[in-house]
Amino acid sequence: MGIIGDIGSALIGKDAAKDAANTQVQMGNQQIDFMKDMYDKQQGLLKPYQQFGQGLLGQLGETMQPIDRQAELSAYYNSPEYAMQAGQARNQQLAASEAMGGLGSTATGNTLAAIAPQLGQNFLQQQYAQQMDQYNKLMGGVNLGQASAAGQANAAGALGTNVSNIMGGIGAAQAGGQLAQAQGMQQAIGSVNAGLNNAASMFLKGGF
Repeated sequence: MGIIGDIGSALIGKDAAKDAANTQVQMGNQQIDFMKDMYDKQQGLLKPYQQFGQGLLGQLGETMQPIDRQAELSAYYNSPEYAMQAGQARNQQLAASEAMGGLGSTATGNTLAAIAPQLGQNFLQQQYAQQMDQYNKLMGGVNLGQASAAGQANAAGALGTNVSNIMGGIGAAQAGGQLAQAQGMQQAIGSVNAGLNNAASMFLKGGF
């Protein structure tokens, strides 16, 4: 009965080690599935912001291009806007000069001649201000997308590290379970051998 008990105990221990290893493997796989699910949800939440920011990159690049002063001024001087502004400025200056009695003076002529350059300079300053305002708006959107992309990358890196650690634990559990099973079989075989040796010894001594 002692031999049978030793064999049974060894086999039970072998099965228990196998069950424990299987349980650890199952728990590890469940952890991986859970983390993948959370990762997919996180990526889904961040993706619209990442796509939004990425979609603004082309516009941002265009906004960063230098303003073509000659082209902008040429278009402005030929526009109805300039004609209206220049006409208003001339009329105001002529009215003021007439009231002051200097309608035909050199000063009046110089002031009228300076209207076009001054309006052109004001127009370019407005263009630069609009460009900077547009740049800031686009940059805000691009930064939002960049932050979302960084969040996606960090989440992917964290998932990779965690899964790698869990896979290492699964491998260790499987190896440990296999080793424990082998040890259990060795113990069972050792118990059988010990029992046979004892029986043989007793037989030779006339114990039977």
